[in-house]
Amino acid sequence: MSEDKEQTHFEFPCLFPIKVMGDQVFDLKKFVRETLEQHVKDPSTIDIHSRESSGGKYVSVTATFMADSKAQLDTIYQIFHKHKHVKMVL
Repeated sequence: MSEDKEQTHFEFPCLFPIKVMGDQVFDLKKFVRETLEQHVKDPSTIDIHSRESSGGKYVSVTATFMADSKAQLDTIYQIFHKHKHVKMVL
């Protein structure tokens, strides 16, 4: 069993969904796409959907992409968590 599988319960490469929620005033969908394009080997695997909150103050972006390793996922999560307009990453 690979070290990545032991730590994540995923077998890489695999399709991986990530959800990023943040302020509506910021183009979160663009930020998510650009970040993933920089860190995903095959950007053609990226599929992104967004949805506004009922009050229009927040937006959630769900992206599915081909993940290659736990290290890659850790890097992506860190970038999203550090951004001032991102409120939550799942």
